[in-house]
Amino acid sequence: MQDNKINYIASAFVSCNLRKEDSQFVNFVANILHHFQIKPFGTVGLYDASTENPVQLMKTNIEKSDFVVIVATKRYLTRDAINGISSNMLSEMIHTEAGMAFANSKPVVVFVQEGTNVGSFLPSITQYITLDGTQKNLDSQKNLIMYLLNSAYQKSEEIKRQKSWQGLGRLLVGGLAIFGGLKLLDDGADNQEDSVLIYNKKSIYFL
Repeated sequence: MQDNKINYIASAFVSCNLRKEDSQFVNFVANILHHFQIKPFGTVGLYDASTENPVQLMKTNIEKSDFVVIVATKRYLTRDAINGISSNMLSEMIHTEAGMAFANSKPVVVFVQEGTNVGSFLPSITQYITLDGTQKNLDSQKNLIMYLLNSAYQKSEEIKRQKSWQGLGRLLVGGLAIFGGLKLLDDGADNQEDSVLIYNKKSIYFL
């Protein structure tokens, strides 16, 4: 449960299933985030609700977040048509939100419920942590969890700094361009006052 006294250092958009069957594991991950002073945020239908288009709200909240935490739980039982192997896969919405996070250069941390197949995309963009929901398993991975969350936070801060410097650079370049243009106009006006216009059939020039 969220503690209003927690001094949060960052906010994480939580991508997860909203099914009742998944709520225990989702809350388990949310408590981990609270423990490390990360505020769960933005999940449409869980942490946010609006009359706005859900996909647009999802996109907006991902952009606002510092990074994205994916809670990967079993949704579909699938069978490989070639080798006949069955596995429990994620929902399409989680894949969509992961894609949005990647497109927005948001760091991604993934918590996987034991027995869930995360597919091929998520392992290609981040390391993930598999949990079975027990305290013993959680304690054994506490340092790794801390490292990954801290890494995501530091990366998000670096991205913010880069964007801030890029914005400042564009502002400075634009300001210099305006100043340069005004200076040229000013110099041109001064030169015209002191010059004599000479015309011949070939050219017009100033002395």
